[in-house]
Amino acid sequence: MANIFARSPYIIEINETGQVETKIELRLWNGSGSAPSSPQYILSKLIPATNAPATYYDLSPYIREFIEHDSLQSQPTTNGATPSAQWCNVQVKKYKRVTTSFTQVGSTLNYKGFDGYGYFEQGYNPTLSDILLPQGNYYYESTSEVGWVTVFTETVAKARWTNINTNATQLITLPSNAVRDVSRVYSGWETAGNKLELLDSSNGVLWTSYFYPKDECKYTPVQIDFVNKFGAWQREWFFKASYDSLTVDNKEYNTLPSQYPNYLQTQGQRNVFNSNGKQTIRVNTDWVDESYSETIKQILLSEKILINEKAAKINTKSTELFKSINTKMINYQLEFEYAFDTINSVI
Repeated sequence: MANIFARSPYIIEINETGQVETKIELRLWNGSGSAPSSPQYILSKLIPATNAPATYYDLSPYIREFIEHDSLQSQPTTNGATPSAQWCNVQVKKYKRVTTSFTQVGSTLNYKGFDGYGYFEQGYNPTLSDILLPQGNYYYESTSEVGWVTVFTETVAKARWTNINTNATQLITLPSNAVRDVSRVYSGWETAGNKLELLDSSNGVLWTSYFYPKDECKYTPVQIDFVNKFGAWQREWFFKASYDSLTVDNKEYNTLPSQYPNYLQTQGQRNVFNSNGKQTIRVNTDWVDESYSETIKQILLSEKILINEKAAKINTKSTELFKSINTKMINYQLEFEYAFDTINSVI
């Protein structure tokens, strides 16, 4: 079963001898239940010409309608089910019409859909990992929730943690063919950190990352959760100085004095209404290595961001992706704007 990352187009082609028209039936649903009896969408096309019979369908816009990241799940102890709204099941049936009726082409196709994307260099219908976090070294604020790795367990069967201080290990078996959140750090090891390995059923290592605690003695770390290129929540911390700002906007109008000609000086001649504010925060990563540029790239491209679990959007639109050969000490500074008015204006 393949995964579809629906922020990039996912193209289905039908090109059969003699076809004059094609269609696809697209079934989409959330959770572990069976496919609905009726398709959500039926798409059809006549062939462009007899010497160019191929037809193409982009599934991505329809898949994205069934995925949302409106809430942040709780920290799992070892692993837990990823909320079903954050991914969807996709079933595709292809049909051709040669004469008067449609017949199915090939077998029924089944996928898992995520709100992720591939880069241009990866070509069309990119094949990305079942493990929705890049391998690497990660740092976390040791008194906070450490976060998780979202995994589709088609090939991933087990998770193994190795304590960095003691080399003690913990191994669990994951439910099969499910979308799961695996804790980055084994519960109780937050102050030590660990290596996390994801294994296949034969204990072959598919993925390895290291998670280290980091205590910042001077500044208050800022927690950032964002939906990454794989369509899953990814948690990062910006450890160094942060700066909060407030910008206020209002409308101004001229007033008539309440008494005349002996007007009240405390009343003034102008007043304001519809005053509200927008808050921004500017953060710094601390010193990072060159590979951190990929994380920065994905934050800038993300359409869903939380700052300390509050909705936000990124104001920074460009940044240099530093190379260590050019910049020996790499620090990134980003600015975010909270995605709500300071005064509650929800109606």
